[in-house]
Amino acid sequence: MASRIVLVQAAIGLLCALTFLWVDTASSRSALLALASTVVPSAYYAWVLGSSLNATRLLLHGVLKTVLTIILVAVSIVVFGIEPLGFFVTLALMQLSYLASGQMQKTPTKKA
Repeated sequence: MASRIVLVQAAIGLLCALTFLWVDTASSRSALLALASTVVPSAYYAWVLGSSLNATRLLLHGVLKTVLTIILVAVSIVVFGIEPLGFFVTLALMQLSYLASGQMQKTPTKKA
């Protein structure tokens, strides 16, 4: 499930970057920065989920994932200088991937 979320996030981010390429290159570059800011922490957390069953460790790494995401977003804004529309639209859509991947996981129920 966790690796599916990372794949969905990467697909959404790349699709946004390609779409914003039609707007301008700064928006596309900002979409790629949003992609990196989200996928890197999510991939790390997916790896941790696959290698540990310790609830305390998973909670700690979940907090670490959130902190890492915030740091990468801040670095993207301060160091690289983003185009806000491309960055925040992509970031928001990639966060919605948690809902999308949850919908893909649901299986139809049988009626008796």
